[in-house]
Amino acid sequence: MKYYLLVLVAVIGLAVNFSLTKIYQNRTGTGFRISVLFNVITGAFTAVVFFFINGFMNGFSFPITPFSLLMAVLMTLFCGSYTIIGFKIISMGDIAIYTLFLMLGGMMLPYFYGLLFLDEAFSPLRLIGLLLMIVSIVLSGTDNKSADEKKKSSKLFFLLCAVVFCLNGCVSITSKIHQLPENAADAITPQGFVMLAAIVRVIVFSVLYIGIRLHDKKLPPESRPAPIRITPGILGIVLASALVDGVSYLLQLIGAAQLPATVLYPLVTGGSVILTALAGLLLFREKPGKRATVGIILCFISTFFFL
Repeated sequence: MKYYLLVLVAVIGLAVNFSLTKIYQNRTGTGFRISVLFNVITGAFTAVVFFFINGFMNGFSFPITPFSLLMAVLMTLFCGSYTIIGFKIISMGDIAIYTLFLMLGGMMLPYFYGLLFLDEAFSPLRLIGLLLMIVSIVLSGTDNKSADEKKKSSKLFFLLCAVVFCLNGCVSITSKIHQLPENAADAITPQGFVMLAAIVRVIVFSVLYIGIRLHDKKLPPESRPAPIRITPGILGIVLASALVDGVSYLLQLIGAAQLPATVLYPLVTGGSVILTALAGLLLFREKPGKRATVGIILCFISTFFFL
């Protein structure tokens, strides 16, 4: 039961991080450069925080194994890729569709990976819960679409959505593989892995940001984007987001070591749908439409099929 409670806290963290990220976007915008810089800063702060957490828990011993480094690099590449592709998807269609494919991939692929490759027990109730959750996410993600938005759909659009679906599923699978008992001898501690993944994220996104800056310098002065201003208030939001996100991921890793993938990732996805919608309503006055409301209720019901 305690691992279910840890997952609940992790999901609360995801909803809080969603709210902090949205506040950041409301103040700075949602441009590609801003998102890359956000990842650099959050990665750096997460690495520093978990340097001390990992240090106090392990006597400031920081072993890095080739296996954990590979998993951290893969996870960062998967995350970075779907983030970059996400900007193209949002420019072609609606952000809700992007989120829909992202969440479905993060839930369905590890679910079937657990069944097919980890010999996890098949449960008819969990399958029913999964199907209900898929319906609920589809209802939530396709609520109140205008005719103009529907016209934006294209083969390329849904191809990119399919890629995002696979990439986020690979993120969940990578995390699960790192936490498998049979890989314990080659893996570092969960808190150490959070630190290592954050360091890799800083390196990858810093290189990307440097490339963006070099590209900007080649543009005529009048065409260059305005400099990004990070005020103390914005920096505080970013740092809070990094802390909450790091702790949430740590708890998910602990859960991944103890709970089947067929249980963990549907619970994380379902809880995220419910609590994120609640946070949007309470903090941003984002009232869901009728279909989204039905979807959220279905999602709430479906989570009980995994307990």
